[in-house]
Amino acid sequence: MNIKINLLPIIKKKKVKKGDTNLIIIFIFFILILGLIYFFYYTKINSLTNNLTTIQQNINKYKDMETLKNEKIKSDTLLNYYINTINKLGKNQVKFSQFFNTLSQNFPKYAYLTNLDVDLDTKVVRLVGVVDDYYNLGRLLNYLSNFKLLNNVYLSNFSKQVIQGQEGKSTVTFTIIGIWNVGAQQ
Repeated sequence: MNIKINLLPIIKKKKVKKGDTNLIIIFIFFILILGLIYFFYYTKINSLTNNLTTIQQNINKYKDMETLKNEKIKSDTLLNYYINTINKLGKNQVKFSQFFNTLSQNFPKYAYLTNLDVDLDTKVVRLVGVVDDYYNLGRLLNYLSNFKLLNNVYLSNFSKQVIQGQEGKSTVTFTIIGIWNVGAQQ
């Protein structure tokens, strides 16, 4: 029979209470949970900050686009104004050269114009000229009344004048007023 005897000094181990280990485990879990909460909030704040900077960049880009759009709208409005003005001028274009050319080609040979006035606003044409006698004045007035480029033709003034140095010769000066029918064709 052998009996073992330990001659070394024995160190007594402290016994850890179960309550202390539970407290340490709870503390570690609490720190771990706080770390996880901090990590999730930190990543959430970083993602929101990144989104905010992206949104601000987009806002600046859209502001630039809006100013470009407003400038485009202004230029389009101005261009439309000019196009409409040109179209109106084209439709309402007063073609003096065509009127004068038609009048001169169709004007009777027995009458002579000394003055021709056209009021652009009212389109009133004032013809001042000379004919040999009253008969030709009547023919001229009848001709101009039937001339399609003139409306409301009337004799405004006339007078007989004796030509000096030629006895028995006289001329009749006249003023005829009519309204120019701008769109009419002869």
